[in-house]
Amino acid sequence: MFRPRVRLYFLAPMLFMSAILTGACGASHPEQQPLQQFFRASGMRDDQTLANFAVVTFDPKTDGQVTGFTIVNVSQPVVTPLKIKDLNKAVEDAQAADKEFNDRKKAYQDSHVDALKRVLDAERTRKKLSGADASVQAEWTKWRDESGASSKKVSEARSQLSSARPIAELSISTPNGPTPDLTNVDGQMESKDVAIDATVKAPSASTSKKQLVVTLQRAVIKTPQGDKNGKWIITSVKPA
Repeated sequence: MFRPRVRLYFLAPMLFMSAILTGACGASHPEQQPLQQFFRASGMRDDQTLANFAVVTFDPKTDGQVTGFTIVNVSQPVVTPLKIKDLNKAVEDAQAADKEFNDRKKAYQDSHVDALKRVLDAERTRKKLSGADASVQAEWTKWRDESGASSKKVSEARSQLSSARPIAELSISTPNGPTPDLTNVDGQMESKDVAIDATVKAPSASTSKKQLVVTLQRAVIKTPQGDKNGKWIITSVKPA
């Protein structure tokens, strides 16, 4: 019976890289598979795959390609509270305080319309005020300073929440699923470092041995059914 010969030449580089990485890593570490996937996807510049489990990459054009590695050591996980719930509450509190402040500021402004107009005209012309207008000017300067401080508190609270969310959300998320809402969830973040001896092919095609430390993090959240472990996310790769 005649059987057509399937041509798989285009898969050769991918299979070669996979074989090298698989053969070069011991199977005793659970961290082996995610690191293999990470270095394989990085070497092929597969950002779509990396986006599922990493927030960094090992760029073959600048960092080179890891063609093999051995896991030397895995640190004990460092556990910290999941702060998203508290940080979201801090944003809500800052926004509420800012609204209350702006309501009081507007009430003062509405009750001093004419005086404030004179104050602003004087400031534009650099005219020195005296008497009641000088008092209003001093009070309005205080309101403006406090307004900037109140807005800054809201901005800082939002920034802290924005920094805390991405890794936890990626850890808990499912492929092609919606972004999980963790603003009312209790849990913790776990972080561990994996030290590896890597064989790295530089962009110039030369090969060298490098010691690298890969940091992985994941979220563990509390649900009515018990704790739910998120997937490990690669958040850093740096020289040892």
